[in-house]
Amino acid sequence: MRYIHFIGIGGISMSAIALHLKTLGYNIQGSDLHKNDITKNLELNGIKIFYKHNKNNLKNSDTVVISNAINENNPELIQAKIKGLNILTRSQMLSIISKKYSNVIAVSGAHGKTSTTEMIAEIFIYAKKNPTVHIGGISNCFNSNLKIGKNKYFICEACEYKNAFLDLKPKYGIILNVEAEHLDFFKNYKNVKYSFDKFKNNCKICLNVDKKNYIVYKNKFFLQAKNISHIGSGKYGYDVFLNNTFLGKITLNAIGKHNVLNSLSAIAISLLCKIPFEKIQHSLMEYKGVKRRYEIISQFPNLIISDYAHHPSEIRKIITSTKKYVKGKIIVAFQPHTYTRTLTLFQNFVDCLKTADEVHIIKTYSAREKYIEKGSAKVLSQHIEGSFYHNTIKSSYNIIKKRLKQGDCLLILGAGNIDELAEMFILQI
Repeated sequence: MRYIHFIGIGGISMSAIALHLKTLGYNIQGSDLHKNDITKNLELNGIKIFYKHNKNNLKNSDTVVISNAINENNPELIQAKIKGLNILTRSQMLSIISKKYSNVIAVSGAHGKTSTTEMIAEIFIYAKKNPTVHIGGISNCFNSNLKIGKNKYFICEACEYKNAFLDLKPKYGIILNVEAEHLDFFKNYKNVKYSFDKFKNNCKICLNVDKKNYIVYKNKFFLQAKNISHIGSGKYGYDVFLNNTFLGKITLNAIGKHNVLNSLSAIAISLLCKIPFEKIQHSLMEYKGVKRRYEIISQFPNLIISDYAHHPSEIRKIITSTKKYVKGKIIVAFQPHTYTRTLTLFQNFVDCLKTADEVHIIKTYSAREKYIEKGSAKVLSQHIEGSFYHNTIKSSYNIIKKRLKQGDCLLILGAGNIDELAEMFILQI
């Protein structure tokens, strides 16, 4: 592979793979429709970016990597097929990279992958294991979505969309949860579960998770969180037991009870890799987290939190966790991500958003999809009494800032470009 061209290089995982290959000495270039912080960083690292999809962009390339957002009509993909170039999906290239490492750790599940991957990464870094990390967000620990380490440990997320995670063959895997997600591809929950079962079989060791009882287990390995307690400001502590033997207490520097299970999963992986419990304790107490994963961007005059949550289960957890310690009104600004997700989980979205005190719905971020009226943000807003609908992020900002009273909390939720709303509030601070 002499020249590698990435179609959709601005994606969080695509950019990490591109940068990783650049450090290995490959000639890397790519295309995307929009300039952002990620593409700017790639350019600073000597990677050529074309801000338009054009067949001529592939002039020197012999290998093409495509993201899941790219459709068959993309002119660069068409040209790659005409020229007979080597075409790989994002997950296939990630799999090729992972084979250079003796211990691949892959985190799967409908929710919590990024936070859990970050917890594992921070534990391994503090324990001086010098891991290589690919993460679906910007780590506050190493200020990137990529950390290049030695060849012993490769820590990454395993995304189920389009069965991408089946390209990985991890030594250690974990399935945090299985829910009806990405139904534009899977069609039904049965197919989702079938794919996760296949991923489990791909792993040499795959940990099981009992969400109800806060247990992570595999054969004779049985790890449980007991005596879970709220320690203030939405954070939790708990006791850890391995095979019913008390290991010690965890004070978790992450908001939300759902992070108890995420951190327990990180502890399980770390113990299997022979990391001392004392180092695990310290890492989780000092956990730095990931940008846009319950990221507090302001505390006065209003608590403003930005989060990637775009599925009803995630949204409900965020609102519930925030209510634990916020006395004022909870205002949610939510941008639906794809029409099919909104349509297939419509009533779930209505029910979880109703748990907030005030709701602002912003025009759908369509991503890869064509317009579906019944799955649109506007129709969703019409089914939530008293909610506000905004056609642009700017208009939502103008209305929300007038309605925020001192003591109110604003949750900015979504996986599209709603982070622009967070940036507008940051600028006014």
